[in-house]
Amino acid sequence: MKRLFSAQARVDAWLLRDRLAHANIDAHVFNEHMQSIVGDVPPDLAGPQVWVDDENYARACEVLEAFRAERERAGSVACSRCGEENPATFDLCWKCGGAL
Repeated sequence: MKRLFSAQARVDAWLLRDRLAHANIDAHVFNEHMQSIVGDVPPDLAGPQVWVDDENYARACEVLEAFRAERERAGSVACSRCGEENPATFDLCWKCGGAL
């Protein structure tokens, strides 16, 4: 197994793990509850980590790059269904649930 991603928060680790699952890549989240020991050990070792099998690592890296690119989108998007403004990082309209 190889470490793919060290997250700042456990929600980021689980979001990436779910994204990998959608790509049919098995991934595991480790250190989910270890942030209390930061200071005793380096943060990148104590924080939540996403690990994948060696044979899936290259495909997982592609999923990770897409995940990072989507999280860096700025601005807003108008829903074509109801016209409501939504953050550019949303996939669904918060008001009507329509696809953005």
